[in-house]
Parts: sequence; structure tokens; C-alpha cells
Amino acid sequence: PMTVADQLVRARSATGLGQDDLANAIGVSRAMVSYWESGKRMPNDRQLAALSQLLRVPIAVILGDEEPAAAPDIATMLLRGADQSLGTPALGGLREFVTFLDSYASLADETKVAIRGMRQSPFVSGAGYEGVEDARRKAEEVRSHLRVGLGPIGDMDAICELLGITVYRAALGADLSQSPSGAFVNHPDVGFSVLVNLEMTPGRRRFTIAHELAHALFHGTHRYLVSTAAKPPRERFADAFAGEFLMPTEGVRRVMEEQGFGPRIDDPTEVVHLQRFFNVSYITALVRLRQAKMLSQANLDAFKSLRPLVLARSLGYEISEEEYSPHPDKWRLERFPQRFRRLLRTAIQKGVISVPSAAALTGLSVPEVAEMMSTDLAVSTEKTEELTELEEFEASGVLGVA
Repeated sequence: PMTVADQLVRARSATGLGQDDLANAIGVSRAMVSYWESGKRMPNDRQLAALSQLLRVPIAVILGDEEPAAAPDIATMLLRGADQSLGTPALGGLREFVTFLDSYASLADETKVAIRGMRQSPFVSGAGYEGVEDARRKAEEVRSHLRVGLGPIGDMDAICELLGITVYRAALGADLSQSPSGAFVNHPDVGFSVLVNLEMTPGRRRFTIAHELAHALFHGTHRYLVSTAAKPPRERFADAFAGEFLMPTEGVRRVMEEQGFGPRIDDPTEVVHLQRFFNVSYITALVRLRQAKMLSQANLDAFKSLRPLVLARSLGYEISEEEYSPHPDKWRLERFPQRFRRLLRTAIQKGVISVPSAAALTGLSVPEVAEMMSTDLAVSTEKTEELTELEEFEASGVLGVA
């Protein structure tokens, strides 16, 4: 049977609280929480009542007099959290997402590697502050926290990894009237986690990651959120946050001024230049320019029916194949977050999991996993550009600096 110490550790982990968080909420020291969870001391009646309320666990369960309720089926909770009925691809993708998170947690436990996922947002989310202007202000706060200035966001996955947010990709269906663009889960072991629909264009996927980032940072108290075509207030907030985060108003104005655009946009080529600079979809650029009153409604109506990829190609931009049509079947190892890939490699190297078992876990082929493990694929006797660059550094004396 589980001890009081075991029950406290289990319940605290399920809520995503750290020992410091619990100590502050109960009004004791972190050392006291550590004593409780190691079995060295017992909370008194007042503390038990506070713990029961905070952790949402009956006192009888904490004391071991009752069995805890069965762990919730996260996939089922996700489906209940959707604001509309979902098609078969979406149902399968959501369950694939949850299965991955559970496998990730198990692998980390077996490998003795801490995931260190975000469990509590560092940003304030007060009741009544979820309007469009609040979302834009909070996007500015997050940019300031990340020190990314007013320019384009490079790698959204890297941003999320820096914050401790796991990003996974799965095919959820191309018809967004029946399929979600993404989802957010506060997983009890992995922490804040985001799902992105692979059956969308690259620009739309980037917007979805930024949208789910808003849910993680400002709606993290909701354990399960599915982003669908329905737009309740929290979804409108996340949309406004994503737009400002990816394409900040002041950053847009600065680029327009430097490039000699505007101050109002009358030429669709200028929209394409801004879209490509900030690495967003053409529609996102149009909407953001309209929101910032840099584009008239008449021009928005005229420009939205143009063929942006043809226009971009005519301006010399390279167009990726997935901008024409997403290919989720080509996303193999890349659909997993970098942290998981590093963990998987470590687990195989330590003998915790075999290559065939890793292939079964990930849905990859054995040769694909073996290729991931190989360290000599790029070895060559030819003098490469990288080696020449290294020689330049060595000649400069930089490598000799202590």
C-alpha cells in the first residue's frame, strides 16, 4: 500500500506543482514539504485539509484509508474538450499524441533523465484580462522575456524547447471544419505539451504553435484544450496573441519604414515581402496588416484572392513543396521534439531500449533508427567548407583563448 509520503508525491506530480509551489501555497518551508514526501514527518490536521483542497485529493486518500480514483484517460478528456465533433483522423491523431507523451514519460523514467517540462507559467493571467489588446500586450511581454526583439521568430520549436514546452506533430485531417489545428495538454509527467496538425501548410503550422503557446502560458490551469474552428473567448485570445507574437505591430512598422513601404499598403508585393520576412502565412500577413490599420478593407478583399505563391516565386522567393500541399507522410523522425530524439538516442546507447523496440515505439523503421544512431555518416576525406572554416578560426587564435 502507498504511504502518506507516496500519496503526496503522486498527487503533487499530477497537479504539476513543484515543492516550492506547494510550500508557498500551504505556508510552510520547502524543507517541510521534502520531509513529508520522504516520510520523515507528517502534516498536521490543518495542513492535511489545506493539502486536500490544493491537490484535489480527499484526506482519506492521502492517509491511505481509501484508494485513489483511477487516472483520467487524457485522450478522452481531450475529445470532450473539443468545441465540435471531430472526424476519424483527428480522433486517431489525438490518441497518438497522448500515447507519445505517455511513452516519453516512461522512457525518461527508465533512462533516469529528467524531462524538466514547464508545469507552471511564469506569466500572469488575471481574470478579466483576456481581450484582444491584452493578448497583444502579453505577446510583447513574452517576446521581451525571450529577448527576441521586434524581428521575425526563427524556430518556434526552439522557442518552445527553451521554455520547456513539448511540441509533437501528427496528421489530424485537412478539413479544419472537422479537424483541430492543434491541442494543448498539461501532462502529469511531461508538463505543458502542444500538438500541431501536420495537414496544414508550414505558415499555418507556425501560427498554430504560437496559438498553443498562448494556451500553455496563459491557460495552463486548463489541463486539456483542443483548438478547433469554434472561437470561444480563449481561442480568440490565443489567435490575437499568435498574430502579435509572430508579426509584432511595431516590428512591422519598422520594416515598412526601412523598406520604403506605406505607411499604408497598396501593393500586394509588399504584403508578400512582409510575409516572407516574418515567416508567416500570406493570410496571417493580410490580417495583421488590416488589424494594424496598415491595409484598407478594400485592399484586403482585393489581395486575398490573389495567388501568393505565384507572386512570391515571381519576386525570387524559394517555395517549399509543402507550401503547395502538405505531406504528413514525409514527417518521420522530425515529428518528434528534439528533446525526445536526444533522449531516445541516450536510451539506446545505455541499452535501456533496443533499436527494434525504439522503432516500434516511434513507428519508424529499424534502418531509420539505426541511421539516427550512426555517427560516421558524414565522415569524408575531402576538404569541406566546414573544415576550411575551422582552419580560419584556428589561424585567428580564437581557439587558443583560455
